Amino acid sequence: MGITLFLHYARLRLKERMEYRAAFILGVFAQILGYGATYLVLWLTLQKFDNIGGWNWPEIALLYSLNVLTYALGAAYTYTPMTDLEKLVQQGTFDPILIRPHSPFLTLTAQMFNVGYLAHILLSGAILAWSVLQLQIEWTLLKVIFLTLSVIGGACLHAALLTLIGSISLIIVRADVLFRFNYSMQDFISYPISIFGPAIQILLTTIVPLAFINFLPAALILGKGTGVIPRDIAFITPVVGPILMWLAYRSFQFCTNRYQGAGG
Repeated sequence: MGITLFLHYARLRLKERMEYRAAFILGVFAQILGYGATYLVLWLTLQKFDNIGGWNWPEIALLYSLNVLTYALGAAYTYTPMTDLEKLVQQGTFDPILIRPHSPFLTLTAQMFNVGYLAHILLSGAILAWSVLQLQIEWTLLKVIFLTLSVIGGACLHAALLTLIGSISLIIVRADVLFRFNYSMQDFISYPISIFGPAIQILLTTIVPLAFINFLPAALILGKGTGVIPRDIAFITPVVGPILMWLAYRSFQFCTNRYQGAGG
């Protein structure tokens, strides 16, 4: 499936959602309120304690905004198809996708592209821009390139985790508990992971490398400490996500080849 066809499917999804424009707008507004409440909780926490692990409110806002923004970009094309995959398997509706002339992964992600993540992008993008202005970071061309590539890498990392879990649905069918575990782990990166114990820091950098989504690139740009994790490891942030996304895609292909059907 080429990029032109993928974008065509995405346009069709947008037109489909805009058929019920009021519902779409209300959904976007509800998402903004939901994530806005999380920002409010973080802000109130910082009003009480002044800083968290040496990170003040604009720095925490930058940290959390990077997480939300990259999640929106990665989940827009992987969340719905991967979380719905076990239902597709149970109902037998995944089987017709396998006989189409395009990659099953690309077919799913194109047809189930979720334009509702526009809310996340609008909110996190606005607060990210505000936090950057508040922090008065001395930007260089290298920093701009690094941040841009880190956002792309973070989006790939979010998408990779969702794809890996979704792939398992093709084998064990019920993988919802793994999605819940993934979301629980992401609660850690709402804060600087340097405030947690060494074991958690190592876990979030190696086994479940969520630290590369926001903490490590933010710490490098802001010149913050990274706990027991060497700060220089942040330089590989732009490549971690794409590598994991490639592995996740290969995993999806592997599990698809071993898929035995709805009754298998």
